[in-house]
Amino acid sequence: MGAVCGTPNAASADAEVNVADAARPALSPIPKSDAGDKTVVALGKFDAMHRGHRELARAASKMGAPHLVSFGGMAEVLGWAPKLNVVAETDRARVRATWAEACGGKVPGEVVVPFADVRRMPPEAFVAFLKDTLHVSGIVAGSDYRFGFKAAGTAEALAQIGEAMGLDVTIVDLVPSGEDDAKSETLETKAYTAQVSSTRVRACLAAGDVEQAARLLGRPHRLVLDASQAYASGDGASGGETATYPTRAALNQYPAVGTYEGVLPVPEETPDAKPVRVTVRVTETEVAVTAPSAADLAAFAGGVDLTARAR
Repeated sequence: MGAVCGTPNAASADAEVNVADAARPALSPIPKSDAGDKTVVALGKFDAMHRGHRELARAASKMGAPHLVSFGGMAEVLGWAPKLNVVAETDRARVRATWAEACGGKVPGEVVVPFADVRRMPPEAFVAFLKDTLHVSGIVAGSDYRFGFKAAGTAEALAQIGEAMGLDVTIVDLVPSGEDDAKSETLETKAYTAQVSSTRVRACLAAGDVEQAARLLGRPHRLVLDASQAYASGDGASGGETATYPTRAALNQYPAVGTYEGVLPVPEETPDAKPVRVTVRVTETEVAVTAPSAADLAAFAGGVDLTARAR
């Protein structure tokens, strides 16, 4: 659940920046809610949008109008190898909408701040940016949160600085995953920290353990494919109708090579429709989705909830 809003490895960042000299990004304030609630931000990477992230949003919703604030372009700025998101960009709004029940009926907003604009800010300047530029009245972060230039700020420092600036600050304990780990058949629990994290979710998907990933996420992992890239269709090997896609059509992280059970999401325009169960076969180069009929496959909009690995 913790995020790094700073870069201990930035080769070009060789000098501290004074608070007064810290550049302010040209961003607009977060709009006030229709209800007039104060604006409260939950800070994090929010890559996997897992249960721990949902707890941050829940805490923010108790303080006012919740918004997720993350930082875009970190990989490019820091030279990290590119990788697929855990949650497809086109699916993030849906996930946030599912959090409304946990957030007292409030759907969290989302703001992405360019990392390049804040990477050199010391902790005090960063908190001032949240207050003065985004017009934030409250802040929520996990207990392992680090922020500011060279990740100098801790969660404790965030609380101290925020309160000194007149902001309400809540620090949320990490969500443990020990009970979930006991159910996993693939994770070596000693190799991972004990809290729910995006790293753990990625490890589950890389191991093909979509059931454990679902427990960490609080929902099935939805694989989203660019439907326009289907290059083959026809009868499935075991009946039904199959559409095949190159792995480059995946808009988010796909699981390890293997065969999986899945469910096609019910379209919003037909909420009374029954979910369609499908089989998803992943190889090194392809993703094949097999539905019971051509009509079912025709309704496939590119998303499939992975529920289990076929046994």
